[in-house]
Amino acid sequence: MHDTSSWSLSLGRWGGIQIRLHALFLLFAVLTLYLASPDLINYGLMSLVILFLSVLLHELAHCYTAFRVGGHADEVVIGPLGGLAPVFVPHEPQRELATALAGPLVNFVIWISMTPVLLMMGDVDVAGLLHPLRPHAVIEGEMHVVFLKLAFWLNWILLLVNLLPAFPFDGGRVLRSLLWPVFGYRPAIIVVARLAKVTALLLCVVAWFAHVPDEGLFVPAWVPLVLIALFLYFSAKQEVAHLDQQEIGSELFGYDFSQGYTSLERDDETTTRVDEPGVLQRWFAKRRQQREMQRRQQEADEESRVDAILARLHVVGFEGLTSTERALLKRVSARYRNRTKP
Repeated sequence: MHDTSSWSLSLGRWGGIQIRLHALFLLFAVLTLYLASPDLINYGLMSLVILFLSVLLHELAHCYTAFRVGGHADEVVIGPLGGLAPVFVPHEPQRELATALAGPLVNFVIWISMTPVLLMMGDVDVAGLLHPLRPHAVIEGEMHVVFLKLAFWLNWILLLVNLLPAFPFDGGRVLRSLLWPVFGYRPAIIVVARLAKVTALLLCVVAWFAHVPDEGLFVPAWVPLVLIALFLYFSAKQEVAHLDQQEIGSELFGYDFSQGYTSLERDDETTTRVDEPGVLQRWFAKRRQQREMQRRQQEADEESRVDAILARLHVVGFEGLTSTERALLKRVSARYRNRTKP
């Protein structure tokens, strides 16, 4: 579980899942309202509410699918382009694929359901709303019409961005799940990471040509493209660095000493070629260790509550339990099943 308590605002729990609003979303909201002219403030607020609800449904779909495939989710952290907390699923490509597709599928359903409604209105340029940076007349018309247009456009944006075949978006996880059975786990990550860097370069090229007088809705069209490109590039580098650190840890703690200690000397040359982790990598490693300790502590706390819930279950039955208690039982049961799998 990500350690997001210092970077997010808790909004409460839903079905045993902690809902948080990340500082990036708050910063994005402040920037949007600051850049909006006074007559667009209401539309800016409406856009933020639609964006929040769309991302929340996107992330809850990930959580629900994770539960169905034998995994679990501890929290949902709402960011401006998607969730910033992972779901935990068994280390199998099919289950990861199903979980990764669930979020974009929700945005697709919302987007496609808005299409016939807008078409029936007659005077709405639905094709013009498909432009990801400069949607045509998106804030023109009655308030309910603008609401439908914004729901259409924002879910279209979330669908496009999250299907980018690059980490950390869902498209990167989908592509990794498809390549994993064919090439193996590590090569799949390397391919997706390289594709993410190529995508970042292409976005910068598009941003260069998007620098025209007809700017975007609130900010110049090239700004979000460059920001996403930088995010993709550095996320790809971090994903590969994370993979390398996992493999180094596996070699150190899972070393086979059956050939004797002298076999370590033969690996000295390989070991010395490993770069010393930098300050940023050490910080990420420390954060991962803290998150792992917190996850284990939370699991231990939840499992200590199971006995009391099982005692109540015998008295009141499953329907007599609260939604939080039922969700906890399902999570703990899923963890036990994963531990006992060969």
